[in-house]
Amino acid sequence: MKKKNLKYVLIPAFAATTLFPVLTNDNQAHANENSDTVSAPVNNTAGNNETSTTETPTSNTSTNSSSTTDVKPNVASNNKVSTTNTEENTSSKPTIPFTVAEYKQKSALELAKLIREKKVTSTELVDLAYKVIADENPKLNAVLTTENGKIPKAIIDEAYRSAKEIDERIKAGNLAANPVNWEEQPFLGVPTLIKGLDSLKDGDASNGIYFNKGKVSKFSGAVAKEFEKLGFVILGQTNYPELGTRNITDSKLLGPAGNPWDPSRNTGGSSGGSAGAVASGMVSIASGSDAGGSIRIPASWTGLIGLKPTGHVVKFPLVKTIEDAKTYFDKTQISKPKTLEEVPTDLKKLKIAYTLKTPLKDVELSEDGKRAVLKAVDFLRKQGFTVEEINEFPIDGYEGIRTYTIGAIGGAYTAPAKAATEENKRDLDPATYALGTSSYRGKTANTDISSAKPAAEYINQMNEFYKKYDLFLMATNAVTAPSNDKKVDPYVDPEVEEKLYNINKIKDPKERFNLLVKQWEPMMRRTPFTWLFNLTGNPAISLPVYKSENNLPLGVMFAAKNNSEKILLEMGQLDRKSGSAGMP
Repeated sequence: MKKKNLKYVLIPAFAATTLFPVLTNDNQAHANENSDTVSAPVNNTAGNNETSTTETPTSNTSTNSSSTTDVKPNVASNNKVSTTNTEENTSSKPTIPFTVAEYKQKSALELAKLIREKKVTSTELVDLAYKVIADENPKLNAVLTTENGKIPKAIIDEAYRSAKEIDERIKAGNLAANPVNWEEQPFLGVPTLIKGLDSLKDGDASNGIYFNKGKVSKFSGAVAKEFEKLGFVILGQTNYPELGTRNITDSKLLGPAGNPWDPSRNTGGSSGGSAGAVASGMVSIASGSDAGGSIRIPASWTGLIGLKPTGHVVKFPLVKTIEDAKTYFDKTQISKPKTLEEVPTDLKKLKIAYTLKTPLKDVELSEDGKRAVLKAVDFLRKQGFTVEEINEFPIDGYEGIRTYTIGAIGGAYTAPAKAATEENKRDLDPATYALGTSSYRGKTANTDISSAKPAAEYINQMNEFYKKYDLFLMATNAVTAPSNDKKVDPYVDPEVEEKLYNINKIKDPKERFNLLVKQWEPMMRRTPFTWLFNLTGNPAISLPVYKSENNLPLGVMFAAKNNSEKILLEMGQLDRKSGSAGMP
């Protein structure tokens, strides 16, 4: 999988303590505790030598009704979790000093602290994480498995090898050949998962394309290597939509990802499998990537924290706590600006604009979206911030999306579209086929993009905005999580879908471009905000502040001028310093 050639096009509803901690100790939406004892976890997740990643049966996530239910985690019992490892990866202690439910609530740094204090080993945590994955994944489809429902054995073997090596280093202390440096590896021994679009040796290399079914990666990419450098133990990969295009996680090859708050609904995308894995408590942290909202959209819909660093296509994990986000950002070298805006001594001097409008003038923010934003505004004002409402979004979304679409034409979509025939083209997402057969350059040009404004125009508009305001607050998504039933919540209009599969019949290059733009509208109406900050490159963060009457999370998003990541993260930390409980 050549990552440098991938385009993650996640167009708007299209593609743990925080500020306002409504979901503090409750952002693990799902905890179906049928047992407090963990035994033989490896047998539940691997049993053969297969390493290819193939279609996960959709039925794994369709066992729940469409009605929403209160899925607040159950109170943990007092029973301890005993672990048995049938792969003879011997742990140094016989028991883990907390229950499954308690494990699901812990952050990555909390788990690392337990390892550092020798209260638990990395191998024991890997045992436990695989057990939770085995329990939760059949109904959520968050983690990629082979046709037999198992994570590839080679990946599991490597996870246990890595965990055992870490345990031995810790046990040996300063006598180890490579003594532990907790400053350099603050997450040492903590289990994690990485997004399926991030290549992992022996893992999925299909890009979610049905034609690539069974394709296996021969190497690990930059994200996996970065996670390993920071001390994480990688357990496997997470679900994503075809080529990361959609703002939901679903594809013909890998199937839909169920939202832990209500498995009949989607997690969002394209980092939806990672969001589902963290929100359900399989792991405390998982990698994500963002080219149009792919971190922030699922974070909002699953009650997590999602930072999009400065840049157009970026990488960052989905996390439960702001402390995990801050520590990861401090240590990573991926998607990190060389120079950063410093946090002011007094945060309250930051001037904040908020809006209840969307960038689409005919699309109104849902009542849940308005409540989420106003709840945040009320909190900020009580903390002493100056918060002003603006009644018109600084960028026209319908104009901006034309420019954004240009970046999706051709690229990674070209090869699968060229491989398609009239007989099998519907095995591709209609966007893949239409974008991959389109071109606006050279002799093969068939698409006229002249109606789109240059991206610099939108970048300049936001730069002018940030001269007046330091932070821009809005809902992350316009509505709560959509249904996995495409008849209820289609991501493309059926008539438009048919035109996309027959786009080569369109002879007018301007008409062709208009169709490519129009296809995003059903998605964009659900998530009209996030992609704008990929277009402009500005950093933004989604914070969990609100749950609907149906117990569905909805986040709010702060955006800021380039290189303001530390300021955004500090806003997420605000309640710690104020001593306020923030949101109920």
